[in-house]
Amino acid sequence: TVAIIDSGIGGISVLKKLISKYNFGNYIYFADNLNMPYGNKSEKFLTKRIKEIVDLLLTNYKVDLIIIACNTASCVVSKLNMSKVVFLNFDRKETYLTTPLTAKLQNKPNFVKDRTLAQLIETNINHKERLRKIIKRHIKIKNLNKHKNLILGCTHYELVEDIFKELCSNTKIICNSENILKDITINNKELNVVFITSKQSNSYVENLKELLRS
Repeated sequence: TVAIIDSGIGGISVLKKLISKYNFGNYIYFADNLNMPYGNKSEKFLTKRIKEIVDLLLTNYKVDLIIIACNTASCVVSKLNMSKVVFLNFDRKETYLTTPLTAKLQNKPNFVKDRTLAQLIETNINHKERLRKIIKRHIKIKNLNKHKNLILGCTHYELVEDIFKELCSNTKIICNSENILKDITINNKELNVVFITSKQSNSYVENLKELLRS
């Protein structure tokens, strides 16, 4: 059983890639929608919160592996010694587009931070044309299309990878989650996905399921 943790819908991009690669698997998707977005939280808060979620999953479910599908939370977890937990890393030289806390924790010159885009994607994911206009505006403000390569350092951004590729036609768009998927092996013969949210909402869970199907 593989558990995937994200602040909201972003980690669906990781789950979709795992299912696409292996076809099968037993997955638990934990969306901490009560505390979304993580990118504007403090390091202290996230450290405590991720420990709580990991402990919950290990205590209540037979979890073999936990994927931290949030780039910001991955920066925090990388400083901790947590068993059965894998996380995203930032070891490439290309430009990263990230949340403010990710940029702060990495403290590298090749990071471009965006304070609001993850939240805007979360709230507008079902409005494609509106989302396209939002991303176009952010690309212009941040001059993102001037880069030869651009790494999407937030899984919310990966959900709209196609829009980034369309609007940055001369830039190679790279998903940061790709760096851990190659090291994960799924041996199940059936597909099963369970969704857990920190803020109970049937409509939110249905939206997660729809995103997974899309």
